[in-house]
Amino acid sequence: MEAAVLLWVGDRIHSEFLNFFALAALVLAVVRLLLIDNFYSERLIFNSRIAVHAVAIIVLGLVAWFGSRRQDERGLVVAGWALVGLNVLALVALSRDVADYYSHRMSALQLGVVGGSRGDWVHYHNLRIARDFTFSALWMAYGAMLMVIGFWRRSALARWQALVLIAITIIKVFVYDVSQLDFGYRILSFIVLGVLLLAISFGYQRDWLKLSGAGSQIRGGLPPA
Repeated sequence: MEAAVLLWVGDRIHSEFLNFFALAALVLAVVRLLLIDNFYSERLIFNSRIAVHAVAIIVLGLVAWFGSRRQDERGLVVAGWALVGLNVLALVALSRDVADYYSHRMSALQLGVVGGSRGDWVHYHNLRIARDFTFSALWMAYGAMLMVIGFWRRSALARWQALVLIAITIIKVFVYDVSQLDFGYRILSFIVLGVLLLAISFGYQRDWLKLSGAGSQIRGGLPPA
């Protein structure tokens, strides 16, 4: 919130000094969220972690908006990094929420697993598989959303972020999911990932938005994607 106030005041009085302190406060907050703060919630989405991350995401969105309004190289670079940070925070918050949700349900079965009940062991195993599949599904869905936004807004930055996230998901599916997930989850992961890749490939091949032509404007110094 301090970063948001400093950013607003700095924009009103055109003070680069206050803008610098706004960015410094925001960087400290993001670093603390990613590396220090320890939230634990049994409820998905509607919890303190998502609320605090949402505040940081909104402020990062404001930074991106103010930066894009400046129309200078420094402003566009800051706006680009703010958008990257926004997506990283959102993805980390959602992934940690999924991890905590399944961790709570699995920890309730720890005694049963150690005690030797076959029913509890099967339930524990199914929860672990569901957790791993949920991570892959979440990352694929988020990557697809970024790609849609990238095509819709003609944003190379959004498309590059989507491609990086989808590449990470592909590595996870082929390196980890193949050996860990049950047959049904494994097949579903491959089908969803294949459909997503085909859709992206088809979109680029058709070039509906003329991304390969002169109309594709690149922000933040990224090459066309």
